[in-house]
Amino acid sequence: MERIENESAGNSRSFSGRTDEDQRMISEHILKELDIEDGESFVYFEQFSALMESAEEIDYDTFAELIQMAEPEDLTEMISSFFEDIIRGVPDDNTILYSALEARRTLFEALSKHAGDRGAGLFADELYSFREWFLEEETVLCIPEDGNGRRQSLSPCQALMLYREEKLSGIRYEYDYSQAPLREIDQYTLALLAEMEADDLQEFLYGDDDLDYLPDELPADFDFSDYIPGQTDLSDYISDLDPYRYGLIDRDNPVIDGEDYEQY
Repeated sequence: MERIENESAGNSRSFSGRTDEDQRMISEHILKELDIEDGESFVYFEQFSALMESAEEIDYDTFAELIQMAEPEDLTEMISSFFEDIIRGVPDDNTILYSALEARRTLFEALSKHAGDRGAGLFADELYSFREWFLEEETVLCIPEDGNGRRQSLSPCQALMLYREEKLSGIRYEYDYSQAPLREIDQYTLALLAEMEADDLQEFLYGDDDLDYLPDELPADFDFSDYIPGQTDLSDYISDLDPYRYGLIDRDNPVIDGEDYEQY
C-alpha cells in the first residue's frame, strides 16, 4: 500500500507498505468476517461494532485501511450508534467511565468529519488506541453481588456486555474498572482538532482566501465541535462583520444598489 502520512496532525504512526499479495490476503479474511464487500457497503453500525469488538488481531495498518474505506459521513453515524450502544453497558454509579466514553464519542464524531483529509492519521490513531483499551483482557473485575455467579476478569468490551445481560441472566455484578482507566484526551489532539475545525469555518466564511484570523465577532468560547461546514447557521456572526475589513465589499469601488460611490 502507498505510504500515507498525516504530517499536519503530527501522528506517530503511518500507513506503512506491505506486499500487494499480503494485503489482499489480509483484506479478504477481515472483510469476510466484517461482512464488508467494498467501501460503499461499509455503512452499517453492525459492521463498525464488529471491527471494534472482534477478537481477531488487527494491526494498525489494516485497521487504518478498513477505516478509510468508509465515507466520513457514514463513519460519523456509525460512531454515534456504536457509542450509544456501549454506553448502555456503563453501571449507573460509574459516572467517571460514563463521562470518559461520552468525551470519546464527541471526539470521534468530530474527527470522523476529517477522516477523508488531513485528519485521517489522527482519527485512525485515536480510534485504534481506544480499540486497544476496549479489548484489553482481564482488566475489569466483575464480582457477583449474591455469590451465585462466577467472579470474572474481563475486557472493558466484555464487561459492558455483561452489564447489559444482567436482566436476562438475573445475576448482578459489581464492576471494578480501576485497572482499566481510560486515559484523558490529550491537549495536543484537541488543539489539532480545533485547528482543523477553525480552518473549515474560515473556508466557509471566506472561500479560498488565505487568512490567518477569524472574525473578532466570533465569541471566545465558540464551540467548533458543533460547527458543521455548510450546515451550521452563522448568519448572526456574519451579519456583524465589517464588510470592508473582511472583503465582502470592495473598499476602493463599493457598489450599492447598482450605483458607484466615490470613497472618501
